[in-house]
Amino acid sequence: MGLTVTFVSGPRQSGKSAVIRLMIDRLWKTEPHYIRLIDSESGRTVPPAQHQPSPGSGVASARWLKYDPEQIFEILPEALTAIHRRDRYGAVVIEADADPALRCAYPYDYRVFVMPVPKHVNEVFRTPEEAAAELKRVLDDTAAFASEIFGLFKDNGSVDTDPSEERADLTATQMRGFLYSPLGDELATRIQLQAPYHGLVESDVILMNTDLGSQGPEADECVRRVERLMQRLRGGADRRSAVFACDPRDVTGAQGKKLLKALKAVCVSGK
Repeated sequence: MGLTVTFVSGPRQSGKSAVIRLMIDRLWKTEPHYIRLIDSESGRTVPPAQHQPSPGSGVASARWLKYDPEQIFEILPEALTAIHRRDRYGAVVIEADADPALRCAYPYDYRVFVMPVPKHVNEVFRTPEEAAAELKRVLDDTAAFASEIFGLFKDNGSVDTDPSEERADLTATQMRGFLYSPLGDELATRIQLQAPYHGLVESDVILMNTDLGSQGPEADECVRRVERLMQRLRGGADRRSAVFACDPRDVTGAQGKKLLKALKAVCVSGK
């Protein structure tokens, strides 16, 4: 298309706007177009459509876009096409909450995931018992499998999630064979994460916002587990994920400087 699209997502009130502000103020050489995606069922108030932001805002245009998860595959490309007509080689930054329907709504060029410091590791990672139960569920259910891997369906959607036919349980040998395959490894990796954190898997930059939450052994262990998870998943990939723990409003420390360097690579215009 010519545009460069950066997707910034994460749980609500995790500091996504602060990260985007940092990127706009410090890193983008040209003003990006800003889109805020809001689920139509969230009940949140959306400002009027705004295409000409105030001078000094740092963005070329700004738009708050309400969407229905079943129509996001049409709505988002249409919005980006409209920007492309006005700015062929521009940059776009999209801010969104952790909605699985958005992860595959567009082939984003870059992804940034922002999360608060968890009080407990299990806010981010499922327990072994939860992970095992979830793995069995998605293997028994085609729609659930697609939701975990691709974010295609929501639990309350209209898609019939009942299996189309009875299937015998996997034997231990069959289960091991599947889990050691590339798709099995992808699924097993996602299954370890609680649903709001599935976006970690595709992200180029992952920020644990230390301005939200309290530092401690649990937070340090969560960072280590996220890093190990991404090393396992991206071990043979060309693109690697970078994990940071710092306050996006204060990037003077060592972690902040590393974060700026990683974000600089995703703050580019189209070509």
